[in-house]
Amino acid sequence: MGLYEHLPADIRATVDALVVELTPQAWSTRFLALIGLLGEKLESRTEPEPWQLIQQWAGIVTATLEHLRPDSSIVECLGLMSISFNDQWRAQALGQIERDPRALDRLVAVCPAWEDIVGSVLEANQRRPIKSGRGR
Repeated sequence: MGLYEHLPADIRATVDALVVELTPQAWSTRFLALIGLLGEKLESRTEPEPWQLIQQWAGIVTATLEHLRPDSSIVECLGLMSISFNDQWRAQALGQIERDPRALDRLVAVCPAWEDIVGSVLEANQRRPIKSGRGR
């Protein structure tokens, strides 16, 4: 059982729509669409701290990846795996980045704000640890 099954119905509906939209797309398009979703969420937020939205977005990314088959050979997918809630994907992504130092450079070339996004996810986790699906 993945994270998807543990998400509220409205978030699952968002994931379902994303999967339908993103399945026929290349990973570069998938990546940019999911980064764009984070930007939209942050722009529309009403609370002063973004950590809940960032956690929600990371959950959406994880649940979407459950349906789109993560692939650590593709830098955009590798980036999304590195901030997912799935421990195995995250370890695989971080290991790949460690083995290929240029991977992170390629990811930042695609999305210059990647360092800030990763930092925000880490900060959100420090404020309120993210609970994985298996812990529920």
